Amino acid sequence: MAHLLSRLGVRTRTTVVAVAVVAAAIVVAGAGVVLLLGWSLEKSTTEDARSAGRQVVHEIAREGTRDLTGADVAGSGDSASVLQVLDAQGRVVTADPALAGLPPLTPVRPAPGHEIVETVSVTVNGTGEDYRLVSTGVAGPGGPYTVVSARSLAPVTEALTRLSLLFAAAALPLLAISAFTVHRAVGSALRPVERMRRTVSEITTRDLERRVELPPGRDEVHRLAVTLNSMLDRLASAQGAQRRFVADASHELRSPVNTMATALEVAEHHPAAMSKDELVTVVSRETSRLRELVDDLLLLARTDDATDNPPSGEVDLDDLARAEAERARATAGVRVEIRTEPVKVTGNAAQLRRAVRNLVDNACEHAAGRIKVRTATDGDTAVVVVSDDGPGVPERDRERIFERFVRRDDARHHGAPGSGGSAGLGLAIVAGIAGRHGGCAECVDSTDPAYPGAEFRIRLPRRRQP
Repeated sequence: MAHLLSRLGVRTRTTVVAVAVVAAAIVVAGAGVVLLLGWSLEKSTTEDARSAGRQVVHEIAREGTRDLTGADVAGSGDSASVLQVLDAQGRVVTADPALAGLPPLTPVRPAPGHEIVETVSVTVNGTGEDYRLVSTGVAGPGGPYTVVSARSLAPVTEALTRLSLLFAAAALPLLAISAFTVHRAVGSALRPVERMRRTVSEITTRDLERRVELPPGRDEVHRLAVTLNSMLDRLASAQGAQRRFVADASHELRSPVNTMATALEVAEHHPAAMSKDELVTVVSRETSRLRELVDDLLLLARTDDATDNPPSGEVDLDDLARAEAERARATAGVRVEIRTEPVKVTGNAAQLRRAVRNLVDNACEHAAGRIKVRTATDGDTAVVVVSDDGPGVPERDRERIFERFVRRDDARHHGAPGSGGSAGLGLAIVAGIAGRHGGCAECVDSTDPAYPGAEFRIRLPRRRQP
């Protein structure tokens, strides 16, 4: 059943479910009414039978059955209400003419002053019907007797049958009206969704500026339209960023290739202008630059790929930061201040080392004479801070510099070799790695007067100790 419903449209499924619910409600309500009416009618029939036998009980209690005849116990003249009087041995003393020649209606013999109510099937005038029997024990002259007053339940059955048919007859048009109403209402509610579907299906990669129409109201359909438009905004933004990335990457890749091509042409057509050693130097330098650029692009692609899961484990961030600071102290020719405190994170050690190295190399490239590398904790966050005494970064550029292939026209637009900075990728790699590890990279105002230049931070979730 569920598989069949899943193959139907939302409109049809909703209509079927609604009609089924209404039908179930009608059945439950109808059953309740029929049961209640049946209980009431049966109770009334029992009282009628008890009332019909009470007069005979009083007469037997006073005078016995000596002068009692069939006419005295005759009911309404038909088989709907009949009586029998039985003696102590269960023999019929007298009975309604409709029961003439019939054996006792019941084998029960209640004690005097007690009664027993039961339902039995009795054949009267050749027709078998259910009767409600009220058997009352009575002590009168001549011994104890049993007065059996029987009332036919056929009127009750007939009334309940008619009521059931009436419910069934009323349910059919009611279900039809419900189906029509629900089908129209659901269709009306889904009409804006269908318009949105058609609009989205017509949008192509060349036409990401189109948006779906916002329906009136503030309901779920309106929120769906807002979400779709937000998704289209993100797709348009991502497409624009991708196109800019491809254009910038093409330019950056073209630059070393053109340099090598020019050097080769000069060496070929003007051998005296460039020696073999000079040609080898140019080609080697540009090949190294090209290799670094490709490596940076691959690393950025991996940080964007949610399906790429590099090895992850416990990383001593303070040891990693100290090692990179010591490397810079030995090779960069600047004073390096190191202030670290123990802090552990969970992640890929190689990627985190690359992120810290890029910040350290960037600081060494732009420092006037010294940098500071420190680690700290901020609640549940581990922080790596790299400061320098260089020209700093204007506040308006502090977010933009983490974008790919972004260069500024001041003294900080060049990066250190091997850091990705020469192509505008160094800080983008830092941001990508930090984001991949559940953190972020930021450039903030310097908090140390001795280092008034740029202050870069990597913030990562601390490793929880077991």
